[in-house]
Order: sequence, then C-alpha cells, then structure tokens
Amino acid sequence: MIWVGLSIFYGAMFQRSSLVNNINIHVVDLDGGFIGANVTRMVLDMHATPSMPVWQAKTDIHSLEQAKSWVRDHGWGALVINPGASDRLQHALTVGGEYSASDAMTLVESSGRMVIASMLFVQPALIAAAGDVSQRFSAQQVANYQYDKPAQVLGQPNLSALLRPISYTTVDVAPEAFLLAPIMTAFGFLACLLSAVGVMIMWKLTSFSFFIQVRFRDLVLMWITLILGLALLLSLYLSLAFLAFRGPEYNAVALTYTTATFFKIWFTGTAVVLALSLWLFTWFLNMPPIFISLPSVFTVIPNIISCISTFELAPTFYRFMYATPFFNGSRIVQYVVSGAYPTLGRNIGVLVGEIAIMSIALVFSIWLRQMLALRGISDPLGWFRGSMYFQSPVPYYKTDEEHARPRSAKMRSHLLSTENTLSVGRDPLATADDIVISDCAMDSTDLTTGNLGV
Repeated sequence: MIWVGLSIFYGAMFQRSSLVNNINIHVVDLDGGFIGANVTRMVLDMHATPSMPVWQAKTDIHSLEQAKSWVRDHGWGALVINPGASDRLQHALTVGGEYSASDAMTLVESSGRMVIASMLFVQPALIAAAGDVSQRFSAQQVANYQYDKPAQVLGQPNLSALLRPISYTTVDVAPEAFLLAPIMTAFGFLACLLSAVGVMIMWKLTSFSFFIQVRFRDLVLMWITLILGLALLLSLYLSLAFLAFRGPEYNAVALTYTTATFFKIWFTGTAVVLALSLWLFTWFLNMPPIFISLPSVFTVIPNIISCISTFELAPTFYRFMYATPFFNGSRIVQYVVSGAYPTLGRNIGVLVGEIAIMSIALVFSIWLRQMLALRGISDPLGWFRGSMYFQSPVPYYKTDEEHARPRSAKMRSHLLSTENTLSVGRDPLATADDIVISDCAMDSTDLTTGNLGV
C-alpha cells in the first residue's frame, strides 16, 4: 500500500520541469522611453522552452507600487522597467553626473505564493532574463554611442553609464524564503495528524463497551468533542513551535508577527487536523485491523503532495488536491505569514465544508458501529462475524429480514435431524417451567429479559 501511495507522490513530481511554461511572469514598462521599449522587446523575444516560465507584457499597471501589489495578490513575478530610466541614462551620457544602473529595473517576486516553485523556477527566470537583457543592452549602447557621440555629448559623459547602462534590484513583496519554508506547513500538519492517528486507533480498539452501554446521541457528542479537543491540543503545539523557531522578530523576513498571527496559525491547524481526524476516525471505527492502514496511506500522501507540489507543474489529474485540507491550510498559513496570493474565502470555505461533511460521515459511522456491536456482528477489535479472529461478548441476533428469509433444503434437513436427536430421551410430561436458561456472567446481556445493558 505504501508503494501505491508513493506512486501518486512520484507521479506528481514526474517531469515537472517540462511544465514550467504553465507559469506566467510579466514585463511591465513604466519608462515609456528607449530603455523600456528595447528591454520589453528583448524579454518577449526570448526563446521559450517548456522548462521556462512564459513571459507576457502587462500594460494596465502604471506605478511600481501597483506592480508590487498586483504580484503579491495575483502574480508570480514581474520585471519592471522603472519610470524615468531612459531620461536618467540620457542625462548621464550627455551631461554626466551621478548614475545608478540598478535604478533602471526592479525584479518583483512573491516567494510566499509557492516557495518551492518560486525558488526553483520563478526567481532564476527573472534573474536570467534581467542579466541577459542587461548584457545585450550594454553591447547595443556601446555600439550606438560610437556613432552618436559627436552629436550627443555636451559634457563629460559618465563612463559607468556607458559601459553598464542598466541593472536591477530585487524586491520580494511576500517573503517566505527562510530555511524551513518549503516544508513548514507540510511537516507541521503531518506531525499533528500522525499524532492524532495513534490516539484514534487506541480509541477504536478500547471503546467497544461504550457502543453497547451508551446512547447513540451521547456517543456522537463524545467522539466529536474528543476529536476537537485533540485537534486543538496538537495544533497548539504547532503554533508554539513556529513561534519558537521564528520568534516575535519574524518581521525581518516577512509580515510582523503578532498575537493575532499566533492564534491564526493555531486555529488554522485545528481546522486541518479536525477535518482529517474526523475523516480517518470514520474509517477506523468499522474497519478490520488488517485494513486499518489503508485510510492513513491514501489520506496522508495526497495531502503531503498538495503542500510541496505546485499544481501548475503537475498533470491535470492532480488538480483534485486543491480540495485537500493540507493545501487549504497551507495557503492560509502562507497568507498569514507573507501576505501572498490571498484566497482566504475559498480556503476557509473548503475547510468548513469538509468539517461539516466529515462530521456527518462520522455520525453515520458511529451508528453503524453501535448497530453491529449490539447485534454481535462486530467484535471489540473490529473483526466481523465469520473471521477466524472474531471474538465478541455479545450474542448474535438475527434481523427480522433474516428470520423471514426462506430456509434452504439443506438447512431444513439439518434442523430436522437436530430436532430428532434432541427428542430422544425427552420426558413427555416436561413443561416450559422445567427449562433452565444458563446465562453467561461474563457479558452484559440478560437472556431472560433481553436487556442489553443500554
């Protein structure tokens, strides 16, 4: 089963570098002069390959701050030609004076949108494009200067502006590129979930007496309350661990860490662990021990993939993982930490919907578990009647349908032979009062009154 799950994991990672062209990054010309026109043309004319993001021109942005805001909320990154770049270079070449080549372009990135994709593909593409156009523009500038020098030069030109006319600075508008960022949410949620799995399996194996002695309504309230308390406790550890790792001075690389940040991470972790714990316990209650690992394997691995993979870089099949609790919780935490790519409404809605649906599924599972236990069909460990491992203290009671079911010829023959055998040596004067019912003192079932201890 682990290999089946791992095949899903490796399938999501297979040849993801060949799907990088599903990511779009933009070039924004705020200069409007010859630098903006030349750089935009050079970037858009770059040879496109499947292993590189696709460059597109963005023309509805009119300031650097607007470009930063757009990248933080919607984009992966952008190469921005700053306003006045052409005028500053022209002045440095004709009049002289101070000139800073890095004022020509700004690389705007958002590592908080998806740390791994940003580090592996978006940041290298931005830097490679900026470096390439800087070199090409420099060579073009020197060649043009040789012809235009007599007509242009009015003073001592700035040689630095001549030889290195443009460069860039980098701005991360939603920084999350610290050391543990790629695995922070995935590992944190996984540690919480695995801790919950062990507790829930223990609950399943030791709670049989509850199902034959406690009312259904009380069982539902008890299990949902226990799982909620467990999720709150484990996610509290997650939030404390994040606080201990980054500390209150987290604003050095991302948004300011406040008291609200602590509680947002705590309650997000609670929602993720609660949704998955409800889902897994629904399966654990009625699953034989031999199959109890199946729900965990097929739940944990897709959730891990959804945190560490980028669906733009995976086959279309894996888009269903947008609905996993790990993914939606990870997006909420990344927004809280970095402010990148806000999709809070969708993420919170998915988590709340999953908690509601899985709660309903757990209610049905509790009802089924109690019904099977009271009828002697399922034993304390989860084995069903007919299994060689089945051992239940509750006798088996047939349903009305089973009593009304027609008996086969073989069964009728067996019952007739049994009746004849028992009739041998029977006292014809015996009455019903002479029959003694031997009850078992080891269980909670009274055969004379039918009281099952409920």
